[in-house]
Amino acid sequence: MPLGLSDNLFQRIVSALLLLPPVLWVTYEGGFWFSGLLALGGVLMMLEWCQLTGRHRAIEKVAGITLIVALLLLLEVGAAEVRFSHVLAALGVLAFLGILLVRAGVAVGWWLTGIAYVALPISSLWFLRSENGLLVLWVFLITWATDVGGYFAGKGIGGPKLAPKISPKKTWAGLWGGVVLSGLVSVIMHQIVPFVAGTLIVVLLSGVLAIWAQVGDLLESAVKRHFNVKDSGGLIPGHGGLLDRVDGLVFVAPAVASIVLLSICLGFEF
Repeated sequence: MPLGLSDNLFQRIVSALLLLPPVLWVTYEGGFWFSGLLALGGVLMMLEWCQLTGRHRAIEKVAGITLIVALLLLLEVGAAEVRFSHVLAALGVLAFLGILLVRAGVAVGWWLTGIAYVALPISSLWFLRSENGLLVLWVFLITWATDVGGYFAGKGIGGPKLAPKISPKKTWAGLWGGVVLSGLVSVIMHQIVPFVAGTLIVVLLSGVLAIWAQVGDLLESAVKRHFNVKDSGGLIPGHGGLLDRVDGLVFVAPAVASIVLLSICLGFEF
């Protein structure tokens, strides 16, 4: 293995190098290309979620995919802020209902929760691209930096476990490694292409969002542990399924979109 890299780390690096250029190009182009990428991602994520949670009936997979694609089409009509605010509220209610059903032992709750789990980041990325494409890039960078910083700090430093019952390999050192690298790359990006009102906002938000990304990672780990599944799929070598790769983004994208929407509603400059 080159330079003594582990098989898993080498696969992670190769996968990232192969996926990064097309994702960045599509984000830059926007329009049909970006919406198409979001639709494809939504389809793959919903299929993986159904597989992960045991929702194997074709009708559930088709209905879930149809709803997510229809949501993207809906977002193409009307004022962006109005559309997204309504979508955000509706998906929030759907997620709440799904969680209540899951806690009550009603299996269909996993399907409803899955629709919200997939549609929230998809619609949030669409909204952020409609407002400022640099915010989409920032979401990607925070997610990747949190993952990379956490990986190397966790491997190199080790120490006390973050949540051993949910994800035995994650450490507190990994959490703070992700926070530090997320803040560093965010500040560098802001110095090259300013995308918010000030550097202090970038530093504060990047730290909070990095922690929030780790929460998303732990949540998906908890779901996989509940269903006794190691990976959500095998789509990406070294990363498992697409859900395994975007577990942090699933939480970060809606958070950033909500902050932007709130700043627009209140008349503040984000």
